[in-house]
Amino acid sequence: MKAQEKRISDVKRFAGVYRCVECGKCVAVCPMSDMYVNFSIAMSPRGIIKKAIVGENVVGDENIWYCTECNAGTDVCPQGVSCRDLIHGLREIAMDDMIPANMKQCIVCHKPFVAVPVEHFVFARLSAEAPNVIRVLELCPSCRRERYMERNA
Repeated sequence: MKAQEKRISDVKRFAGVYRCVECGKCVAVCPMSDMYVNFSIAMSPRGIIKKAIVGENVVGDENIWYCTECNAGTDVCPQGVSCRDLIHGLREIAMDDMIPANMKQCIVCHKPFVAVPVEHFVFARLSAEAPNVIRVLELCPSCRRERYMERNA
C-alpha cells in the first residue's frame, strides 16, 4: 500500500493540485457539464482535485473515468494545476492496481483504458450508426482526441 500512496503523491505533486485556489474556472469550462445529465461537483475537475488534496480514495472513485482529458481546465487555471495530468495519473494507478472489470485495450496505441461508466448508454444511442462510428469508442481518450483533431483541423 505504501507504493500506491507514493505513486498517488507523485501524481498529485506533478499535477500541482496543492496550488489549487478553488476558483472554479476549471468547472466553468469543463465539457462534462454538457455531456452528463448527472454532472456534479463530485465528478468535476475541482471536485477530483479537492478529493485528492484531502486524501480521499480518488483512485477508486468512478468519477475519474468521466473526464474527457480535454485539458480545458488546465488551460484556464490561474495556478497551472493540470486536471488532465491528475486524471491520467490516477487512471494509470487504478488500472495497474485494481484491474477494473471494464478495462479495454486501445485498438490504435494498445494502451489499456477504462470506458466511461456511461458507455452502455452511448452504445445504445449509437446502435444504428455505421460500424466506423462505434469503433471510435474502442480508442483510448488520447487516441480519440488525436482522431478528432485530425478530422477537424
